[in-house]
Amino acid sequence: MVLSDATIARYLADGRIEIDPYDEALLQPSSVDVRVDRLFRVFHNNRYPFIDVKVDQSELTELVEVDDAHPFVLHPGEFVLGSTLERVRLPDDLVARLEGKALALDTEVPTSEGWRTMADVEPGDLVFDELGFPCVVLNATPPMADRPCREVVFSDGTTVVADVDHLWRTVDARRQTDPSRSSDVLTTGRIAETLRHGGGYAHHVPSAGAVWYPERELPIDPYALGVRVGDGASTPAGAACAGVAAWRTRRDEREESPRGALRERGLPGDEHIPGEYLRASIEQRSELLDGLTDTAGHVDELGRCALTTLEEPLALQYAELVASLGFGPTLARRGQSFEVRFTRGRPASRAITEVREVESVPVRCIEVSSASGMFLVTRSFVPTHNSSLGRLGLLIHSTAGFIDPGWDGHVTLELSNVANLPITIYPGMKIGQISFMQMTEPARTPYGSSELGSKYKGQQGPTPSRYFKNFESGE
Repeated sequence: MVLSDATIARYLADGRIEIDPYDEALLQPSSVDVRVDRLFRVFHNNRYPFIDVKVDQSELTELVEVDDAHPFVLHPGEFVLGSTLERVRLPDDLVARLEGKALALDTEVPTSEGWRTMADVEPGDLVFDELGFPCVVLNATPPMADRPCREVVFSDGTTVVADVDHLWRTVDARRQTDPSRSSDVLTTGRIAETLRHGGGYAHHVPSAGAVWYPERELPIDPYALGVRVGDGASTPAGAACAGVAAWRTRRDEREESPRGALRERGLPGDEHIPGEYLRASIEQRSELLDGLTDTAGHVDELGRCALTTLEEPLALQYAELVASLGFGPTLARRGQSFEVRFTRGRPASRAITEVREVESVPVRCIEVSSASGMFLVTRSFVPTHNSSLGRLGLLIHSTAGFIDPGWDGHVTLELSNVANLPITIYPGMKIGQISFMQMTEPARTPYGSSELGSKYKGQQGPTPSRYFKNFESGE
């Protein structure tokens, strides 16, 4: 069970948890932000031919101290040890973890190679930023369990399960008419606390730009496929527009049938859209949408469009296609049919209408190379993003997966720069967050007990590896 902010505050007041120095502004919905100290350990790889884990190679690292006027500069590809400014002490029945923000493992993520889940995305994969441009997955955390989770519900019906500290960039409802579209980066928990404003929804997530999939060699013309699918899905005979009639004339002259062409390529010839068309270039997808609109849809004088079908699976494909082009669709059932509504050429946004408490599920965080730190999730292409430091290419890990019960000391951090530019690290800046979990009962051998021979008890500042002591003690 992960402790809430109310429980953390009570335990701090009672002295069950100690964080020194502590500021109430560091308290988050289910964690406490921690800051980086002014001490760093840099590696001098030239001093040893290799790292021998059985030997105390004390000269492998050098302790460096910086100040506000001369912060630490982490260069591309560099790895150093840092430390939390705060000393943390835990009782015998609590365990803690320093980690980032995360999404449920089954969250779908569009990649250049098709759909994957958060569980399957790996460093090196190409995902998409909020403008629709490809960006590289730089790092991915192991699955994290026992995080407090919430289901974020959007006005178009999309849902995403995230932990309470996952970040979203939202536009305040009061600024919807502002051309600059100022935005805030808020946690899931904070959005839940400020869901409404003035009788309406306070937080809106702008739709993404058109996704830049590569141009593909397709069996038939995308417009022709759109006509075929839309014509078979909902349009009465004789209702085709002039553009469709012209296409049919060209088709008859070539004596080529879309259904036949699809079958020749081993693709379905029914009313469903083959996946390679949904992941084709922007131009190809736009032509596909034109064909669908000319047969299964209509456009009013204000440019508002609607696509209609009797089949829900096909309606979901319509919505995915429209969303991939940045048009912000809504899907609704109208009697026996399904209707996808959108407006071409107009920026759209979706409101966050509810943040529901749900059972904890395994979650995961990825770091991406986009300048904004944003990446897209779900078949609605919703923009979300990783941590503020992660989006700059600074990866932060605790040297231990969990901070054990009985721990007392500063937490050593592993800091890596995976960006192309140096990153400045200022003493006292926020570097991560610690969450706390209640154990079933107090540990029989908490950290620091004589049975464990705890090597890092009471550590101050970034502490180099003491793994060699395992061999001294015969462990």
